[in-house]
Amino acid sequence: MKMLEFLPLFNEMLIKNWATVFLCFLSFNLSFSQGYEFVNLNSKNYDELQALFDALPNDSIDKREVIAKIYLSKAKRNLDTISIGRGYYLLSALNKSLINSKQYADSIIVITRNVKHESFPALGYFLKGHWCYQLSEYQESLHNYLIGDSIAKKRGNITQYVGNRSMIAQLKNRAGDYRGALEIYLNEIDSLSLLKKSNPLNYLDYLNRLYNTSLTYMHLKNLDSARLYSNKGLEESLKIQDSLSYFDFVYNLGIIEYLSGNEETAKVNINKALPYLDNYSQAMAYYYKGEIARHDLHERNALSFFKISDSIAENLNYTFPELRNVYEYTIDHYEEKKDLSNQLVYVNKLLKLDSTLTHSKDLQLEITKKYDRLILLNKKESIIESLESKNKLRNVIILLLIVVTIGLVYSLYYYRKRQKVYLQKFNALVNENNQTARENKLESPQSSDLIPIDIYNKIVLGLKSFENDYEFLKPTTLAELAKKLDTNTSYLSKFINFNTENNFSQYLNKLRMKYVIARLKTDSKLRAFTIKAIAEEIGYGTAQSFSKAFYQETGIYPSYFIKKLNND
Repeated sequence: MKMLEFLPLFNEMLIKNWATVFLCFLSFNLSFSQGYEFVNLNSKNYDELQALFDALPNDSIDKREVIAKIYLSKAKRNLDTISIGRGYYLLSALNKSLINSKQYADSIIVITRNVKHESFPALGYFLKGHWCYQLSEYQESLHNYLIGDSIAKKRGNITQYVGNRSMIAQLKNRAGDYRGALEIYLNEIDSLSLLKKSNPLNYLDYLNRLYNTSLTYMHLKNLDSARLYSNKGLEESLKIQDSLSYFDFVYNLGIIEYLSGNEETAKVNINKALPYLDNYSQAMAYYYKGEIARHDLHERNALSFFKISDSIAENLNYTFPELRNVYEYTIDHYEEKKDLSNQLVYVNKLLKLDSTLTHSKDLQLEITKKYDRLILLNKKESIIESLESKNKLRNVIILLLIVVTIGLVYSLYYYRKRQKVYLQKFNALVNENNQTARENKLESPQSSDLIPIDIYNKIVLGLKSFENDYEFLKPTTLAELAKKLDTNTSYLSKFINFNTENNFSQYLNKLRMKYVIARLKTDSKLRAFTIKAIAEEIGYGTAQSFSKAFYQETGIYPSYFIKKLNND
């Protein structure tokens, strides 16, 4: 039989009944018209003040507090011990602060400790037990209930004694005294079985004791007896057509089947009852659905059910030890997925849960723990370090992306700006006169103080022929051209500088660029050549030297110029 260690089910039992049981014996059941005016309160007697207090709605805290303090002040002036105790009870009932309410209960105990009264000091112990329970101080709560129970029994206060037995049984369950709790429930079942037909409330109490008895037998791992009392409750709820109790027992039988290893039957029962359960039971029901899915290796469903259970419990501020299994499973899941952020969330949840359960001194903490506190703290530190490293890397990546983005934006801006300039220069080139020869001052002989007149005129005629015959398209040096013109390099260089305001290399490049631009605009065949071929065509040894010269002269590259010409 597949059986997990059964963890505390009595949490549901506590939630279902403590408030009803406690209020039954604490209330003074005094009523009074809300028409009283808040004047001359000091003149009113205890019963009138009590009636005013009870007549106000619970949310009128400030007005009720005024009445309670006047009640207590009157009692102290009169040295009326019992009334002082009742005054502290009224202040405690305001529930402005759990700590203060517990302190008021302590005051009742101290003031009435030595009086011989049927309700005091037992009422103070029961009240303190109630507030200790609210503060999750379960051991102290049970201790005070047991003292109150003993005093009420000695004083013969049957209402107090009987009214608190169920709460004591539930706290015994919480403390692990299952047999002590079972003894109380079985006695109450015997008593209520005789009274159930006389009063509908007795019948509901009877069903409640059957439910709690079944749960207690589960704690004792006596599943046959647990099933017997759940089936009995199922039958009795059908007799009075109490659908809520009916589905509570259906759910209870589902848990019994789960613990018996019959998980398919358990799943049917739990799913059938789930829509009709209170929120606390639903939190537990989804926990069991998650465990069943996990055993069936439906990991995704298990995680989903566990998260629903956790979400419901978190909204209710409800803790139960089985949540440890939920958090441990979820931590392992996110560790496997390498999801550090979610893993850290559930590590923190598990640490908080252990702290809460330890604070409550819950004996049911004796469960198998995969992660104890030290392991969890080490894991938490490791996750935080990994997240910090990951965040640093992420920040570096983000910074790099920002830099790259800025660079790309700038590059795009620069590219578009450059393209605009290129287009302007292209249009200027296209609209220029198609004249191939450079217009300069070589049309007529000139005189120069630097060059003899005869040599000067010879150079004019020679360069004119050099340009008109396109001899500049051949690889030519200054020395070669000077020799051809029957002069020396000094005179030729001075002539070119004087007449063109360029050196020989610049003069030669300008002639070639003027020529090639005019050719490219009109000759589609030349545009089909490679840049290297065009360079060789006009006297350059490499494509790079041609491109550089073209850019220096025009401000754009020959490849761009040719592409635009072809596109246009």
